[in-house]
Amino acid sequence: MDSALYVDGNPYEIWRAMREIGPVHHQVAATGSEFWAVVGHEASHRVLTEWKTFTSTRGTTLREDDNSAPYPGAGKMPVLADPPRHTELRRAVARLFTPRAVEKLAALAQQVAGSLLSDLRRRGGGDFVTDVAAKFPLAVQAELLGIPPEDIALISDATSRALDAAEDEAVGGHHDVMMYYLNALGTRRDGPGKDLLGALLSARAGGLPLTDEEIVLTCDNIVVAASQTARHSASGSLLALLERPAVWAALRNGQISIDSAIEELLRWTAPVTHVMRTAVTDTELAGTQIHAGDALAVWTASANRDRTVFKDPDDLVLDRHPNPHLTLGAGMHFCLGAALVRVMLRALLENLISADTSLALTNPAGWNSTWVVNGLNSLPVTVTPT
Repeated sequence: MDSALYVDGNPYEIWRAMREIGPVHHQVAATGSEFWAVVGHEASHRVLTEWKTFTSTRGTTLREDDNSAPYPGAGKMPVLADPPRHTELRRAVARLFTPRAVEKLAALAQQVAGSLLSDLRRRGGGDFVTDVAAKFPLAVQAELLGIPPEDIALISDATSRALDAAEDEAVGGHHDVMMYYLNALGTRRDGPGKDLLGALLSARAGGLPLTDEEIVLTCDNIVVAASQTARHSASGSLLALLERPAVWAALRNGQISIDSAIEELLRWTAPVTHVMRTAVTDTELAGTQIHAGDALAVWTASANRDRTVFKDPDDLVLDRHPNPHLTLGAGMHFCLGAALVRVMLRALLENLISADTSLALTNPAGWNSTWVVNGLNSLPVTVTPT
């Protein structure tokens, strides 16, 4: 939980050393916060999938104080709920992310990616994070999320702050997103619509017990995830490719399928650095005794580099198969928008491949100094014709 550890984007040496000792470690942060660090793939998968033993209702992100204390919003939004409530909330919005719905957004994703990259090319370069990656997810999903074009920048800023390691910033970001949807809810009670808020209002009209608080919290949950996962996987993917010219050339020349490349880039970038769970009962995890009430942090980025599961885990192998990465979660909390994330990454990669231009780093990439999100805050590039 030392933010400085993430400034250079490479805490992997520490995770590797931990995995060599064992998959589960007791940790005491400088603030006094205690938790179990789960760094191995098998143990991580178990914690993420066994919800009866490891609950989501005590929070899903490490806190600087007591990780096992009651958490605001518990049971009232998908990310902080277990069945049956989690199932009900997820079902209420699932129609927004069906294969048919995602397919409709695929063409828009191609269009938006092409437009953003064209703007970057016309200027001869810029910051890929702020000029492309940060704008791309919400530009594609704005209508689905009920965000008019003039509000995209506002919500993008709020969702970025919501994942800041600084608690005040994170609280402020979530507050702004929730107030946005609370205000929208006040004008939409008689007109459900076909977007996120409309889906939740329709579910309530159909008989699902759903309070205004639960609607607003669920909107916050989905909007933050929708805007930030694709943003950080996109920018991290480009950096990984630019740093490996031979790998990038193989993908551009068609020697590697985009489908397999997407999965490997998701494994590599792992935007959600960790996911927290709390033990409901005493249990044993990878030979370690865990007690009821103990907090466990599943370090997804570490599990994705476990050499017992992935051959040459610290190499970017775009045609890796199989590739059971945990970037998008596992079990019932598997990312609801996983198919859409893949569609957006495909759109960016295909446009980068088809463009008659060459990208190059102009300065070192800047990493977020947070244990919450594994991602970049800047990626300066030049773009030249080829």
